[in-house]
Amino acid sequence: MRRWVCLLALALAVPAAAQDRGKDKGKKAAEQKPAPVTVEDLVRQAEEKSAAGEHDAAAELLRKAADMPAATGDVSLRLGRVLEAKGEMDTAIDAYKVASDKLAGGPKGEALGRMAVLQRMRGMAEARATAEAAAAADPEGAWPAIAMAHLRAGEGQGDEAVALAQKAAAGGGAAASVALGLAQEARGDVAAAEAAYREALADPLVKVGASIGLARVLRKTGRAAEAEPLIKAALDAAPGAVNAYKESARVKIALGRASEAMGDAATAAALAENDPEAKQLVQEVAVAKATEYIRTNQVDLAIQDLTKIRDESPELVAARVGLARAHVAKRQADPAVAELRKAVELDAANSEAQFQLGQVLHLMKRDAAGAVPAYEKAVAAEPGNLDYRTALGAALLEAKEYDRAVAELGKAAESPAYKKADAWLYMGAAHLAAKRYKDAVAALDQAAAVAPDNPQVEGYLAWAYFGLKDAKSFKVHGARAKALGNNDATLMSYLARVEKGEEIK
Repeated sequence: MRRWVCLLALALAVPAAAQDRGKDKGKKAAEQKPAPVTVEDLVRQAEEKSAAGEHDAAAELLRKAADMPAATGDVSLRLGRVLEAKGEMDTAIDAYKVASDKLAGGPKGEALGRMAVLQRMRGMAEARATAEAAAAADPEGAWPAIAMAHLRAGEGQGDEAVALAQKAAAGGGAAASVALGLAQEARGDVAAAEAAYREALADPLVKVGASIGLARVLRKTGRAAEAEPLIKAALDAAPGAVNAYKESARVKIALGRASEAMGDAATAAALAENDPEAKQLVQEVAVAKATEYIRTNQVDLAIQDLTKIRDESPELVAARVGLARAHVAKRQADPAVAELRKAVELDAANSEAQFQLGQVLHLMKRDAAGAVPAYEKAVAAEPGNLDYRTALGAALLEAKEYDRAVAELGKAAESPAYKKADAWLYMGAAHLAAKRYKDAVAALDQAAAVAPDNPQVEGYLAWAYFGLKDAKSFKVHGARAKALGNNDATLMSYLARVEKGEEIK
């Protein structure tokens, strides 16, 4: 009996011991099971990856975080920033949209402001409404101010755009510098715009926008060859940047490669289906391609193709300007003037049309006074174009408006971007005509420093020293003018007399 009781007790004890061991094992398993990953964990890991430059990994972590039910709008805002850094513009816009729907106040203003800037770069019509929504969400925020600066600069309101960009400077970093560059462009201060864009280039997050802006300024100031590598790098970094394709096309046109520009213009139009500027650019490239016949002395072909484009699109200003240039190449001033007058009637703010009209009136029709209003409108439309301003100064000189000529020429000649002798030459001539001989010498010395073997510069210098009654300097510059082929008969006559010892009276 006792043996049976012992066996029964043992049998009952074994399951109990097994049960206790099972509980211990389950407890240990529970203790070893990892805690669930939280949104905060993923965001922290993403920040570490982003700081190390691993943007792909950071984006993937933030996508996972954004898909979690506990994710806030801040996660999508962070994701947008990382995607923007990667050049993924469309997905960044989507992330900012999600963020803006969940956020309020300053963070909402940032999400909308960043989205508006990207939408403008993508050629999207929604950019205006997004920028205005950003300003409404956070009236004092840096990113809403940056977005509005982009908007106002695009509307040509340079002063307001500058004020907005400067307001954003404290919190906007390099993005505020890009906005300031755009604003200064709209204001006509290309030197200030170039400086702002160059400052922003150092920040990889805004390098694409800064590169596009700098390339545009370089092209407008006659440095398209310098602009080309910048715009190529921008396209490599952000293949969806419609503005970069537009600028690439314009750079290639400026470099005389309109055939290559066609692909860029077509891509811009395809990426931004509702962007009228992109569609018009395709037509402008066709005009530029036809205009290239002028350079290869096939002017009749140019006139034929440009006439066809004009007849198909009579409202296209570029076609009329191109056709006028072809007529100029054949020395046909009257039909050129007719096309250009129609062009400025269609678009009075078109700087190239106004400039070309001024050129034909000034140089072909010999009507300097009549050319002045056209040149003035060209300068007003594009204040930073130093060639336009120099042409205006030259026309004012011939129209005997010497003080105005000096003022306009001074703005061109004293610009850091100006590298030619023409403005200094015309300024010296204006001072000379006004009998301000010392001022004439100062300006002409500047011209001579840029163009040391220019017979006209040497001739004007000789006359300036003649006015100062400085026989020695008159003879030096007169002799140089003669050696360089200056054919001013009056100057040569006086030079011969002074060289024989006649006194300057």
